[in-house]
This record gives sequence, structure tokens and C-alpha cells, in this order.
Amino acid sequence: MSGKVNLKDIAQHAGVSRSTVSLVLQESPLVADATRQKVKASAEKLGYIYNRAAASLRSQTSGTVGVIISSVGNPFFAEVTLGLEKVFGIEGKSVLLGQHSDDLVTQERLIVSMLESRVDGLIIVPAYGTEARHVGRLVNTKAPTVFLNRKVNGVKIPYIGSDTIYGAKVAVDHLLFHGCSRIVLIGGRIGSSAHGERLEGIRKSFVENGISVEKLSSVGELSTRKAGYDAAQILMKRGLKGVGILAYNDIVASGAIAAFNEAGIVVGKEVPIIGIDDVELAQYVRPALTTIHTDPMGIGYTAGQTLLSIIQHDDSKLKNIILENELVIRQSCGCDTNKEKIK
Repeated sequence: MSGKVNLKDIAQHAGVSRSTVSLVLQESPLVADATRQKVKASAEKLGYIYNRAAASLRSQTSGTVGVIISSVGNPFFAEVTLGLEKVFGIEGKSVLLGQHSDDLVTQERLIVSMLESRVDGLIIVPAYGTEARHVGRLVNTKAPTVFLNRKVNGVKIPYIGSDTIYGAKVAVDHLLFHGCSRIVLIGGRIGSSAHGERLEGIRKSFVENGISVEKLSSVGELSTRKAGYDAAQILMKRGLKGVGILAYNDIVASGAIAAFNEAGIVVGKEVPIIGIDDVELAQYVRPALTTIHTDPMGIGYTAGQTLLSIIQHDDSKLKNIILENELVIRQSCGCDTNKEKIK
């Protein structure tokens, strides 16, 4: 067929009315499944391209949600995105993905750009240093928004995350079980809410086990493999006797393990390491990484469902949701086991 395909062309090809075609393209539940499939088959055969922008003007919705994260290269956020896609795919919504790299200016630009694109809602991992004034535009416009993995004080926007306070406590309890007399938290932005939660969990463990806070130290300020590698180099120079390492995340832990392996230090025997997240790579580093399972895909799925609830029901008073986590024991802590979970 020559020229631009329109609804009338599809209707003639499928043998239905133009209004029926319109209902099908709008995903209306009023159309029988058999008719729906016939119309979609005709549209595909004729090469019809749905004009989402025009539909957006008519319906006041775009069928698109915005997702802004800190790094697309972090496997944690890759798994979170899979959870989001699972929710939005079922709802037929497209995802606009942006990365701010913990830069506040970039975060502002992305928020403005997505709001100008008339996204139906936003899921945001706030950049390091985000304050209420940095997200005032979201509050003022009442844009459906969910914060993911990082909190912003003084802002009434639902937050979805994992109970890393508990996770860090359980991890340190396990390091103390292995006889560690000094605990080092490596990586992570000092001053961020996520870093603070890990420190709080460590302190809880210290209090319960009668350990002095002087036995706690932090090394490194980023959440990258290089940060973990560099932190391990520093610790090797200081001495590893009695040291137990809690890594900010699995990426940091993998960098530290690489440094120790390179230096011929046996991780798990000479220095125990525990990570946080339990992303896929955790089970494939050597030794396999003992870590806190935070269920990143589940966090993404829950965040997606929460945003849809706000969009569909205007439920802006949803409470924060904190998911449970658990310690997954492998070899990097010194245990002689393939996998065991402790809740």
C-alpha cells in the first residue's frame, strides 16, 4: 500500500469499523480478543506506525514513564530496570531511561526533559547530595514520583528500598563470628543516606556484641570496582590482621577481591569480605562472594507497581516500602559452603 497508512485503511483490511480500530489501538477492554488480534495483524501487515504523540494529546497520557538512575553500568541498577520493565511491559508503557552519574545539574536537566516529554510518572534514584530544593519541581507540579534506593529528607515522595541497616548488621555479625577484631567499610559516598544506613547497621552489631566503635573504619568514597581495588591496596599497606571487610556493594567487593588475588592473598582465609546486593556476578567472582541479598529486581518491580498505583489512583500518600533482605553465604567470608541463606 502506498502512502501513509491510517485507521481507515486498517479498518477496511480487517473488515471492521474505524472506531473499532481506534479502540484496539487504545487497548480498550471493550473489544473481543479475536477482533483485537485481527486488527493488530492488519496493522502490522500494512506497516502502520502508532502516533503516540497524537494519542497523548487526546488522552492526556503519554504511555511513557521516566526512570533516572545513577549509573547504567552498575549491575544492581540493571537488575532493578529488569524489574521495572516487567511491570511496565505488562501495562504497555515505554520507559525513558536517563543517567545522572551523581551530578545534580544532570539530574535537574533529566527531570525537566522528562516532564517536558509528558511522562506519566518518574522513578528516580536521587543523585548524591540531593536536597528538597533540588526536587521542588516534582513537588510543585505534583508529578507522580517514586524515589528508589536513596532517600531525600523533607520530601513527601514514596521511597522504595532495602533494609540495609539490618543487612549490614547481619553481615558484621558474621564477620565477628569468623573472629574479626576490626571491621572496615570500603566504598560508598560518605554522607549519603545509603552509606549512613550501612554504618548504622555496623554500629548496631557492635553494640550487641560489645565491640568498641573504635574498631570501625571506612576507606574509599565511590561505589566502583576501582574504589574497591584501591581500598584493598590501602588495607594491605596498613596490615590485614584481624580485619573483616564489608563492601558498600558487590561491585566494590569484586574490585577488592581482584586486588587481593593479584597480591596472592587468599580471600576468605587471610581476609574475609562480604558484599551487599547479591547481583549476578557475586556468585561468579573467585572466591564466590558472600553478600546481602537485597533483591534488586524485586525493588524495581515494587517501585513500578507503586508508581502505577499513584498514576492510576492518584494515591500520592503511599508510605515508604522497605524490603527485607538476607545474608547469602558463599566462600569469600571463609565459610566452606556453596550457598546458604540466613534471615
